[in-house]
Amino acid sequence: MELKDYLIIGLGLIGWIWGIIQFRLNRKYQKSDRAIDKRFEVYSNFMEKMDQMSANMRSDPNAIYGIQIDLMSEIISGDEERSNNAMIKFNEKLFDLTKNASESLMMVYQELNKLRLVASGKLLPKINEYRTLVQDYMNEYQGALTQMSSSNLNQNTEILQSIGYEKRNERMKVLWQDIEGLMREEIGFYSK
Repeated sequence: MELKDYLIIGLGLIGWIWGIIQFRLNRKYQKSDRAIDKRFEVYSNFMEKMDQMSANMRSDPNAIYGIQIDLMSEIISGDEERSNNAMIKFNEKLFDLTKNASESLMMVYQELNKLRLVASGKLLPKINEYRTLVQDYMNEYQGALTQMSSSNLNQNTEILQSIGYEKRNERMKVLWQDIEGLMREEIGFYSK
């Protein structure tokens, strides 16, 4: 064999090796891109659900007061039958308000569980902490509902207003901002 045959064989081998390297690199980047696309899909679905939940939870800020004011005149009218009917209406409206809030909280909890499946090592602890805070809020809400009595409307209003006005709300706000920032970082939206 001559020198040019060795060069041709060497160039052929180098070409094959380069092709294999390119194939493997391409595959690696495709997997990475698919993972980012999947994360983007899950994160955007999560954000849509959170917006939907937020809209569902927003109600008239005076909803409890409105229920109370509308029915208070009937309750204190002195007529026992009218008072009892007003209390029944109050409980029905309060139940509907509570049901909407509970459904929204359960939706958040379920979405956080889905988010945990694709979250990175940096994001997962923040999601777990946020999930724990949501669970704590749900437990406090359920506890407040069991404390409520149908006879003392002012006390019921105070109980409902006291829910969540602790450091937990501030921590949830900070965690939410951290989670959003990490989501953006993970999908690389602003780095490209």
